Amino acid sequence: MPLSHFSFRRPYYDGPQPTSRHITQILPRILEEMGARFKDRPDLVLAAWPEVIGSQLAPMTEALSFQEGVLVVKVKNSTLYSLLTQNDKPRLIKNLRDKFPNVMIKTIAFRLG
Repeated sequence: MPLSHFSFRRPYYDGPQPTSRHITQILPRILEEMGARFKDRPDLVLAAWPEVIGSQLAPMTEALSFQEGVLVVKVKNSTLYSLLTQNDKPRLIKNLRDKFPNVMIKTIAFRLG
């Protein structure tokens, strides 16, 4: 049998075309996949809380749960509780939404404890 009758095509080989892709072709799909993972993994939102609140306040707070768009955070003293609920809550919600754009974050519920 002549050699031309055999197929030497490798799987997943597209020929001599460039294999690189521009970031605008890849990024939307990657962000969509990341958003889907965050919806299925509320622990990632909980793990990001210390970064969102900042290194000074992180030891005085603890993210307890994230369900149905509500992040529940335990606060260790009443003064910090008051400051967070009255002044910093909108900023913290914005920071969470910026960090997790594909996750519905409704509010943060602070609990004293």
